[in-house]
Parts: sequence; C-alpha cells; structure tokens
Amino acid sequence: MLSNFRLHRSRRLYLSATEVSLSFTPPWLMAAVTRRFREGALFPTHALLPSEYLPGSEMAVTKPTLRKISGWALIIGPIQFVVATLVEGALIPGYGLITHWISDLGAPPNTAPHFAPGTSLWWVFSTSLILMSLLIFVGLVGLKPVLWDRRLGKLTLLLAAVVALGGIGVAVWNEVDALVLHSISALIAFGVGWIAMVLFGVYARHDPRWKGGWSPLSLLGGFVSLVALILYAIPTFAGRANVPSWLASIYPGGSERLIVIPLVIWLVAVGIQLVRGIEEPAPSSSAATLST
Repeated sequence: MLSNFRLHRSRRLYLSATEVSLSFTPPWLMAAVTRRFREGALFPTHALLPSEYLPGSEMAVTKPTLRKISGWALIIGPIQFVVATLVEGALIPGYGLITHWISDLGAPPNTAPHFAPGTSLWWVFSTSLILMSLLIFVGLVGLKPVLWDRRLGKLTLLLAAVVALGGIGVAVWNEVDALVLHSISALIAFGVGWIAMVLFGVYARHDPRWKGGWSPLSLLGGFVSLVALILYAIPTFAGRANVPSWLASIYPGGSERLIVIPLVIWLVAVGIQLVRGIEEPAPSSSAATLST
C-alpha cells in the first residue's frame, strides 16, 4: 500500500516538473525537437539499448569485437616488452644482450659480487613485463571461445596463463632481493611456454581455421624454445667453465633470449589471427574431435 502511494506520488512530481519545463520552452524549439525525435536523429534506439536487446539481434554480434581487442592485446603486449628491454639495455653502460641475463634489466642497484651492478631503470623492465603479462590475460579472454572446444586447446590456454603468471613473478621478485622466488617464476615461464606452443601445434594440425603452416611453425617454435632451454640449463648446472666454448659464448643472455623469442613471435602471430577475424569452432566439429 505504502509502495503504491510512493509510486503514484513520484509520477505526479515527474509530470509536474515536465509541465513546468515545457512551459518555458519556446514553441519553435519544441517543434524542432519533436521533428528530430520522430526522424530518429535524437536518442536513437541503438544508442540507448545494448545490441543484444534490439529486435532480431544476438549476443554473438559483440564477440568479433572482443576477439579483436584480445588480438591487439596479444600483439601490443610482447612488442612493447621487446622494445622496452632493448631501449633499457642500450641505456645501461656495459650491458650485453648475449653476456647478461634478461633479468639483469630488472635488478636494482646493489653491491653483491655475483649480480650485475643493477640499474636505476629497473622499473622499466618490471613494469613492461607486468604489462605484457596482463595483456596476455586480456588476449586469452578472446582466445578462449576459439580454443575451448578440445582438450588440447584448453591446455594451451591454461599453460599460456601460467606463462603470464610466471612473468608477473619474475617482475615482482627481482634477482637481488628474492632470488629463489625469482628463479622459480622464471623456470615456470621458461619451462611451460614451449609446451603451450607444441600443444597448439598438435591442436591446429587438422583444424581448417588454422591452415597455412600454423601447426608446423608452432611445433618448430616449441622445439627451438626447448633446445634453447636445454642449452641454458647445461652451463647453469654444470658451470660455464665446464661446457664447450660455443655454448659458453651464448650463455646466459643468448640462450635465454632464444627461449623467449619463439614464444613472443607465437603470441603476436596468434594476436594477428584474432584481429583478422578467426571464427569459433562449429558445434559439430567440436563434438567430433572432443577427444583431442
């Protein structure tokens, strides 16, 4: 009873306010507004209501836009990280792409004998790496409907998310203040990235949406990353002085970057494919190939 009284009262107040405002409106302005409203030029229906509520529309109309946004995230994230690390490395005297770890770019100034001297620009590396990891998560949002039809696609998405989490860990825990956590995070990112590429290569093998060399190139990227990981691990555990000279010459920065480069290229390529407008799998094909 009380709620009905309040509703009736609010309607009366609204009508009264409308009448007062209209009484002060010039007739010529009212005529122009009325004409424009009837023509649909003022407050068009598509601007007032989301597309999914318009007659004859479907929720799926927004999915291509979402995939394009996710694709650009996968493109921009890795590229800005590469550019940021190259610029920062060029600004640090004595830093070498082959002779220094990538993580040395994120080391704050220190006097520890077993670390790089560090740099006041450490925040560039950390910020760029966190940004790349967050943009990877954005990219996975749009990639999920594309790969979620089979187990291999789901595993690829899961491992890509783990790589992003590892990247955040590398940035948050630098090698000077938290070496153990930093090393674990780097191992997660390095050790999982190549698996994601290999699984995707198998996934795309018989998928017509990923024709044009996606399967063999993804498998090749995963293989190169795995070989580079082995080349990095051997001198790490055996000692740089106990390995062949050619292997020692590319350690640590060269072998480390060989691990990362295939993954960066793969992420950017997947982003380009999303921007170009890859479609979701057909329900019939996903049901037929659910086992793989």
